[in-house]
Amino acid sequence: MSDINVTSTSTGKNYISNIKAGKHEFIVDEPIDKGGLDTAAKPSELLGAALASCTSITLQMYMNHKEFPYKKVEVDVNFDMITTQPIVFLRHVIIEGDFDEKQQTRLLKVANSCPVHKVVEKGHEVKTTIEFI
Repeated sequence: MSDINVTSTSTGKNYISNIKAGKHEFIVDEPIDKGGLDTAAKPSELLGAALASCTSITLQMYMNHKEFPYKKVEVDVNFDMITTQPIVFLRHVIIEGDFDEKQQTRLLKVANSCPVHKVVEKGHEVKTTIEFI
């Protein structure tokens, strides 16, 4: 069994999918110009959200462990969804707090060690099976 299991099920409404991720459920949609109803984030936005939230959580965990006082962590991720070449993710991290140069350098390393970052920066393979019933 895999560590992560996510299931997407169509709803019968243009491109809206019900997502089950562990015990959580939410929907994903496409924008109106793509034929969706624009009721939720689109799949590619979830890819950016995974990197942004993982970075923020990893930094918070580290700063809490080290008892670094901080007010807020904000992570902005931008990228173009290009399928013919590697994607460059532009990640901008803002941490509200007072940190010396050594702490700042360490926090950059921590941001780059978040699990989603590690997955995104490696080559991947998708193995697909299809069943018709």
